[in-house]
Amino acid sequence: MPDGPEAQPDEGIGLSRGRTTGILVASASAAVSTLLITIIAARSLVRDGDAGSYASFMVFWALLFGVYGIVNGMQNETTRAVNSHESALTADPSSRPGVPVFRAGLVLSACTALMVCLASPWWGPRLVDDSMPHVIYLVAVGLILYGLYQTWLGAASGLNEWPKFSWLMILDAMSRLGLVITAAVIGTGLLGAETACVLASLTWILLLAPTRRGRRILGAHADVGWGRFVHNCLLSMLSSTSTAILITAFPTIIKLTSPHEEAGLLAGTITAISLTRSPIMIPLQAFQGVAITAFLNHQGSLMKALARPLMLIVALGAVCAALMFFVGPWVLRVLYDPSIIATGATFAGLTLAAVPLAVITLTGTATVAVSAHAWFSAGWLLAALTSTLLLLLPFTLPVRVCIALLLGPLIGASVHLLGLRRAA
Repeated sequence: MPDGPEAQPDEGIGLSRGRTTGILVASASAAVSTLLITIIAARSLVRDGDAGSYASFMVFWALLFGVYGIVNGMQNETTRAVNSHESALTADPSSRPGVPVFRAGLVLSACTALMVCLASPWWGPRLVDDSMPHVIYLVAVGLILYGLYQTWLGAASGLNEWPKFSWLMILDAMSRLGLVITAAVIGTGLLGAETACVLASLTWILLLAPTRRGRRILGAHADVGWGRFVHNCLLSMLSSTSTAILITAFPTIIKLTSPHEEAGLLAGTITAISLTRSPIMIPLQAFQGVAITAFLNHQGSLMKALARPLMLIVALGAVCAALMFFVGPWVLRVLYDPSIIATGATFAGLTLAAVPLAVITLTGTATVAVSAHAWFSAGWLLAALTSTLLLLLPFTLPVRVCIALLLGPLIGASVHLLGLRRAA
């Protein structure tokens, strides 16, 4: 998105106010798209008070973006590597480039897709038995496309190509919404809705070939060679897998730990998770590349740089929790279907639980900025393990989910903060 006539750069980030607005619009588009997709899926898949197909779609949605979360780590490392290479090139034009990041992204994405396929005999029957084996193929193809999409976003933010970054996010979100609407109108059912979600990941191609800046992003290089870049990406992907367990794939963990839960309560809890975390997490995830760039420029005062956004996140979470206590059940009843069940207390608890998730996302981004990859991985792994184990507590499903999402991320964020202090 082009800058406005009065756009001014944000100090130390290299990001104008107009471009910041562009990223906010892009993240808002993603949030609105996610909301509308879940509403359309509920309206088209719930039949005669039976929420079974809709619950299956929500589990698939979580599975798809859960495995997408594995390759999310490539964006952060690509941002760091491309930004560092550009800085070195500015200081010394004769600096030798490292690995082409898109070539590495394709290899890593394809290998990840292969591993997910090889593991499908275990996860397939437990999660998407009613859509086998098509879902396996959809997830594999989607993983490769989404891995390249994340590499594109990382290279764009590393090169400070924020207009392309914003437009691609908007295009991805809107195309997914358009394809799901088309599938619902045609009446393709569960499989059609699942296919529509995957095909949207093709949209990054539309921004690649036609433009000079697109080709510049496509040709971006890292600051290190193949071995070091793949090593850093694998560490980041290991961490992003743990991140995905807590952020996007958590409903699949709920399904695995509660296989016999009533469909209406399962669908309601999963939908409530999506609705309550979107206002906080989608903008925060969209700005991770910006945050890394900012932290790279404030490595001498990282803790101070973290304090203000953390306070804003806590304040936003408290306001949203009070609002969702009253609005959440009404949204489910009016916009979705009465057979999808979640109480006001569930909505408020899950909104508060989104705050620690945002905190660990921000502290993790700071550890990536200072190349403390081991601390980044340790924090997310411990958080994911803790949250998964807490789902086994002998309470009702909403109580277990709230406890798991509150305590796990707080423990992981503490590990990140310890790593940052040691790095400082």
